[in-house]
Amino acid sequence: MRVFGTILLSLLRLSLPSDGFVAKSRLRSKATEIEAKRNKEQEMHIDRDDFMFMGTDAHSKLIAHIRKRAHPFQRPVVHSHTAIDIHVRAALYQIVDLDQRNNLATLSAYFDVWWIDTLIRWNASEFDGITKTFIPARWIWKPEFYLYHSVQGRIPDYAPDATAEINDNGKLRMFIPVTSRALCPINVKYFPFDTQNCTFAVSLGDIK
Repeated sequence: MRVFGTILLSLLRLSLPSDGFVAKSRLRSKATEIEAKRNKEQEMHIDRDDFMFMGTDAHSKLIAHIRKRAHPFQRPVVHSHTAIDIHVRAALYQIVDLDQRNNLATLSAYFDVWWIDTLIRWNASEFDGITKTFIPARWIWKPEFYLYHSVQGRIPDYAPDATAEINDNGKLRMFIPVTSRALCPINVKYFPFDTQNCTFAVSLGDIK
């Protein structure tokens, strides 16, 4: 009986490493399978911007031409000391809220902005006479806006799906919606015959 017990115990001890090896082997096999599947998905994945380059028509060629020359993190000038003229027209949609206690006004407005990007001009005659098109705003450099007396300071980033109008001379134009809370001193001494006058100033950052 002692011999049998010893043999049985030895068999159990021998079987443990085998089970552990099988488990580790299965885990490695599963990990390899997952990695292979992931690589296959990455190979099959096509960036949504790539669809814009798949055509052979003049517009698709123009889009590819613009995409190749656009630099979102570089000011669109040949010489770094060159200034960029940014043209801004602001319009107010509505005053969403007026916090009299804290002298804060919540504004809904938009900026109509345009500037020249000299790096992405094109000759319209080379693209079937196309002089204007629209491109994703994330492709291009864009000015940063700061609203004085605003709680946020810097106006929030551009929407990820925003588009920009571009002309063959490099003129870029964007309509930028803005919702911001800004300081607005309120005097209600003569309410309800009072008139409130709030001044909001906008500046541009990263402009030389």
